[in-house]
Amino acid sequence: MSSVGALTKTTYKRDLSLFNLVMLNAMGMIGSGWLFGALYAVSYAGPMGAIFSWILGGIFVIFIAVNFMEISPMFPLAGGSTPLAEMSHGKMTAFLAGWSAWLSDIMTPTIEAIAVVTYASFYIPELINSNGTLRPYGYLVAVIVMILIFVINMQKVKIFGNITSGVMVWKWAIPVLAAVTILTLTFKPTNFTAFGSFASSGPSGIFYALVLGGIIFSFEGFRAAINMAGEVKKKDYIWKSVIIAVIAVIALYVLLQTAFISGINWAAQGIPAGDWADLSAGGYIAGPFAQEAAAIGLGWLVVILLIDAIVSPAGAGISYAAYPARIFQSMAEYGYAPKLFAKLNAKSHIPLNSLILGTILGFIFLYRFPSWQLLVGILTSTLVVAYVLGPAAINVFRRTAPDKERPFRLPGSKIFAPIGFIVSFFIIYWSGFPLSLEVSVVILVGLIMYFYFHVKNGFGRRHITAGLWLVAGLIIIPIESYIGPATYGGKNFVPFPWDFIMIAITGIILYVWSQYSGWKTESLEKYLKDESSETG
Repeated sequence: MSSVGALTKTTYKRDLSLFNLVMLNAMGMIGSGWLFGALYAVSYAGPMGAIFSWILGGIFVIFIAVNFMEISPMFPLAGGSTPLAEMSHGKMTAFLAGWSAWLSDIMTPTIEAIAVVTYASFYIPELINSNGTLRPYGYLVAVIVMILIFVINMQKVKIFGNITSGVMVWKWAIPVLAAVTILTLTFKPTNFTAFGSFASSGPSGIFYALVLGGIIFSFEGFRAAINMAGEVKKKDYIWKSVIIAVIAVIALYVLLQTAFISGINWAAQGIPAGDWADLSAGGYIAGPFAQEAAAIGLGWLVVILLIDAIVSPAGAGISYAAYPARIFQSMAEYGYAPKLFAKLNAKSHIPLNSLILGTILGFIFLYRFPSWQLLVGILTSTLVVAYVLGPAAINVFRRTAPDKERPFRLPGSKIFAPIGFIVSFFIIYWSGFPLSLEVSVVILVGLIMYFYFHVKNGFGRRHITAGLWLVAGLIIIPIESYIGPATYGGKNFVPFPWDFIMIAITGIILYVWSQYSGWKTESLEKYLKDESSETG
């Protein structure tokens, strides 16, 4: 093991096959998104627009993910985007990457707890309001679920540590079973062809669905194989597994979306036929597929769906609750956060202080965003800030570490990187105003802590100047959201499609700026030197 400051490189046993990686990725992408995404996507985009949104969302994720396929295997380090950003753009950029990833991973157990409560309201209506927000009893149950998740992680119980074939079959079989059954028994072609069949609310609805409908959130599990880069049998398995898994999951979500649209019973819900926007304010909000199964008398399917609605989100919440604790521990080790949070508990060997902090902040997010639909937008946009580092770093490393071994070298990086970079900022923009502003505020407020440790540890001025492109982006995008079309919450000073041109130009400028800002940092130099001494 060699170290670069707090950057540690670990050698793993390479046992993971292509099938293992595809299943890891796919399982990470089949969570509470399948339980609610179809409802909110069609509410924003209309029937055919929703189907198109799932395909578009998968393509966008591929453009972001492929950049990590090259750089993550190059540096198999703990801490996610943080060490990669430190080596490509310095400490302030690394802090912002770690901070945004930390915040989004804190929100994940929270949103999964909300998913459990929302589906439970199928039998206990007192848990949620008619608009999907939690009622007092709903808050109580969600808090209990989050505390249980905390206790399990505190005891170091690795429920999902071993991926068994049974879990794989369950995660795939239940959504497919629900979709095929509902589609077979309730196929209604008119739901696809009538009532403004493509994009009932215009082009803006398609892009709103990507963020606020939970589509991008549903694909966030693509990280699994990339995070396991040091344990794969063959280097080309990484990129192959990501592409195969994303395409397979696109197909699954399109099937689910098609089934949900087909099964909509307007009269039973008391909603005028074709009033897509009001679907998310009706009875479907308590469990879209469970409601459809109940409407056609499939009690057995309702029971299975309710079990899955508890097991899958709770499992994902347990799994993700471990991530933010370790991210913040890494940030403390790198010198960006109080050393108190770098300590491991002597008994359980977990970062208990970081776990406690993350759980407390999770309660705050639960109070501020008390429904699945309200939380998914800020979670998605916050996570994307961490993802933008992949497209920003790949060609910087081509320049600063040209001789570094690359288990996978991305063809066409000069095309994929800028597109993935620009798409990332578009996703934040599509969250709309004022959500885009809230995303920027919760991320930029972290700089108060960073600057304290910057001065304390004497990091150097270049670490600030090299990260200004990201700070500028987080300031500019909310302003552009504010002056953009009213459909995104703006004042309509810049109408569609000129707003898209505006964001694209901003993205290009920020991308070029990020490329000039990257340099051969001290961390990168030391990593390469230590690696050379090991192999030499």
